[in-house]
Amino acid sequence: MAIGPVGATPFIPPTLASSKTAAPSGFGQGLQQVMSLQSTADGAATGVATGSLTDLHQFTAASTKASLAVELTVALRNRAVDAYQEIMRMQV
Repeated sequence: MAIGPVGATPFIPPTLASSKTAAPSGFGQGLQQVMSLQSTADGAATGVATGSLTDLHQFTAASTKASLAVELTVALRNRAVDAYQEIMRMQV
């Protein structure tokens, strides 16, 4: 049984997938997408604080997307760690 590298597994958050962006081809690119969403939310928060962003709906949407992406990433990490620990407990 061959096991491919981690980069071969696509990371596509179902709540964040859009038709405008290409699907990430690896976990690292998925993390970059999460970081991009977080950066967008931070920029929107700065815009609200300085008064340059008057539409609060943009901030709320960006913040929610970033929050969901981080929660999904943490849940995926937790599942991977649990799987690793289960494999390490197996007796050979």
